[in-house]
Amino acid sequence: MFTEKNIPRLIILAPIITVILIAFFNIYFFVKNQNNYFKEESIRVENEYIIKQRNILKKEIDYIINYIEFHVKRNKKFSEDELKDEILRYIETIRYEKHGYIWVHDTSYYLRAHPFRQDKLNTYDIDLKDAVGSYITKEFVDKTLKNPNGVFIEYYWQKPKEKHFSKKLGFFRLYKKYNWVIGAGLYIDDIQNSILENKKLLEEKIDKYIRIVVFISFFVMLFVGFLSFLMSKKITEVFNRYQENVKKKELLLEDMNKNLEKKVQLAIEEAQKKDRAMLHQSRLARMGTMLSMIAHQWRQPLSEVAGILMELETASKFKKADDSMIQESVKESNRLIQFMSYTIDDFRNFFKPDKKKVHFYIEDSCMEAISLITASIKNANIKLNYNIKMNYEVYGYKREFAQVLLNLMSNAKDILIQREIKNPTINLEVDYKDGNAIVTVQDNANGVEEEYLDMIFEPYFTTKESSQGTGLGLYMSKMIIEKNMGGELSVENRGDGALFTIKIKG
Repeated sequence: MFTEKNIPRLIILAPIITVILIAFFNIYFFVKNQNNYFKEESIRVENEYIIKQRNILKKEIDYIINYIEFHVKRNKKFSEDELKDEILRYIETIRYEKHGYIWVHDTSYYLRAHPFRQDKLNTYDIDLKDAVGSYITKEFVDKTLKNPNGVFIEYYWQKPKEKHFSKKLGFFRLYKKYNWVIGAGLYIDDIQNSILENKKLLEEKIDKYIRIVVFISFFVMLFVGFLSFLMSKKITEVFNRYQENVKKKELLLEDMNKNLEKKVQLAIEEAQKKDRAMLHQSRLARMGTMLSMIAHQWRQPLSEVAGILMELETASKFKKADDSMIQESVKESNRLIQFMSYTIDDFRNFFKPDKKKVHFYIEDSCMEAISLITASIKNANIKLNYNIKMNYEVYGYKREFAQVLLNLMSNAKDILIQREIKNPTINLEVDYKDGNAIVTVQDNANGVEEEYLDMIFEPYFTTKESSQGTGLGLYMSKMIIEKNMGGELSVENRGDGALFTIKIKG
């Protein structure tokens, strides 16, 4: 098993074993690939060599045809029969490669030129057979007439001054003016010998590469083994120092663990203090919001009460105040005072924390929030558009959800006032899509600055002046929607303002 004592030995052996395995697989696959390459290359070399030999035959025949045409055009010295004889004798002198020569038949199967069959010249040669019994003269002439521009034919024939037959590749072309079938050939075994020589050179080259790879692999193994030994020695020293340091750290850790519980407790208490301070600030902010909204809700009824009192004072001065007028004024004042009392009850109940989750319709929460902010919005000459595309029942904290909507609309109101937007508008919309109840609050205050979009829900972050906000409203709203109700609260810039979207599972 692996132990601390075995680590230096493992450091030496692991790289060596790894390199050996890598070298083995590399050599194996290299040799395998080289063998495959040798086979493919051999086929390619063989094909290329055969093509080369075919080109040699075609080149020789083309040379003879050009030679004949040249002398036929330039002839002024000989008669036509003398010219033919001169050309045929010249053809018999041509040699190429190891056993290559040229011969000529005419289309009537007569032999007209052949360097090694002089006794058969100008004889009817149609009965000539090769080693396997094929009438080769007839085959030469017939196939050439069908392919006058050139045709390759394989047959068996003797090499010059030899008795045994060898396979031969011939190329034949028709010279129409004299009806000559001109032939040239190469012996296949000569071609095969050349191919074998090329394959042997290729094989020797590949073997050389394999020996080099094997040598380099063994050299690398030796080098890695030596390097591993040096590294192991150095790592052993470092490891020993590390063990000493670990022992010292363990002693320090024991001392730290003794005080860790106290430090953790202090950290928890400090975090709790911060949370309490944050909640306290949030409550103060909500209290400020509540007082501001109560002030807006009371402003109108207080103005009406003041008007009633002024009317009574005027009537009293002119001795026109009778019992009926006094009773009517008292009745109207009581109605307004009772309305103000109900307003305090509404705000007190609205900001009272929910104790348990309930099923509620989103429209109800929206209407509660709207009823509380309507007066302050109207006072700022802001238009509120409220659109319910589809009301839906959700499960959560109804009053806290309404507080989130109130906070979003209150923020929209503040930024519209702060930026002095012409025709200020707040759009509140309720819808249902893909299994989610969706509530959006959008203003036309030109949106949130791009650099603030990622920070807008962080605690204590605010773009308002310190006297106008704590930076906790959106943070607490996000906590209510995402932590308490399992939904999602997000913001984006759309059109000419900011769009806040609440998604709650239906």
